[in-house]
Amino acid sequence: MQNLLTTIFVQPLLNLLFLIYGIIPGHDFGVAVIILTAIIRFALWPLTSKQLHGQKKMSALAPDIARVKKEAKGDKTKESQMLMELYKEKEISPFSACLPALLQFPFLIALYFVFQQATHNIDNISKLLYIPIQNLSYIQSLIQNPSSFSPTLFGFVNMAAPSIPLAIIAGITQYVQVKMLAPKKVPGVKDAQAQATQTMNYLFPIFTVFIAWNLPAALPLYWTVTNVISIAQQYLIMREEVEEMEEVQIVSKKISAPKNKSTKSSKSKKKNNKKAK
Repeated sequence: MQNLLTTIFVQPLLNLLFLIYGIIPGHDFGVAVIILTAIIRFALWPLTSKQLHGQKKMSALAPDIARVKKEAKGDKTKESQMLMELYKEKEISPFSACLPALLQFPFLIALYFVFQQATHNIDNISKLLYIPIQNLSYIQSLIQNPSSFSPTLFGFVNMAAPSIPLAIIAGITQYVQVKMLAPKKVPGVKDAQAQATQTMNYLFPIFTVFIAWNLPAALPLYWTVTNVISIAQQYLIMREEVEEMEEVQIVSKKISAPKNKSTKSSKSKKKNNKKAK
C-alpha cells in the first residue's frame, strides 16, 4: 500500500517540487513549495468548486432544516424522512460537499511524505527523482553535494523545522475560510446541529494550529497557501451566485414590466373614455 502511494502520489509530487526548485530563479525551496501548492489547488479547482457549491447550498438550507427539526418535534425517523424530502425537493445531495473533500486527502498525505523526503532525506533523494529531473544542472550539483541544500523560505524560514508563526497563520486563514461558509443563524430557532457546527468553526482552526505547531514548516506553508486560494475561490463563487441572482431579478422585472404598463394603459384608456362621454 505504501509503495502504491509512493508511486502514484509521492514520487510525481516530489519530482514536480524539485523540477520547480531546480528551474526557478534563486532556487528558493519555500517559493517552490508555494508554487507546487498553487499548481495542486488549481488542478483540483473543479473538485473544490463542486465542494464549495455543495456547502453553500447546504448553508442556504439552514432555515428550512431548522423548520423541519422544529416540526419533527424530536422524532428522528420523521425528521430523517422530512430532510430527505427537502433535499430531493431542492435537488441537493447532503454528501455533495464531502466527497470532493475526501478525494483531496491522498494529496495531503502524499505531501507530508514529500516534504519529509525533501527536507530530511536529501542524501537519498536521487532514488525517487526521474532521470530528466536529475539531469537539471542545479539538481545535479545538489545530488553531488547534499550539504549545499537549503530548505528555507526567503533564506530565513527553515522549511524542515516547525514554525510557530506559520502555524498561527495557517489557523487564522483556516478560520476565515470556514467563517465564509458558516450558515446564517435563524432568529428565534435554537438548532443543536447549527450550534455544534459553529463550535467546530472555532475548534477546527485551533486544531490546525495545534497540529501544525510541531510539523515541518513546509506543511503549514502548504496549508496557508491552500487556505488563501480557497478563500479567493469562495469569494469568486459567492460573487458569481450574487450576480446570477441579480440577473434573475432583472429578467423577472423585465417580464413583469410590460404587464404593469399594459394595466396602466388600460386604466388610462378607461379614464379617457369616461371623459369623452
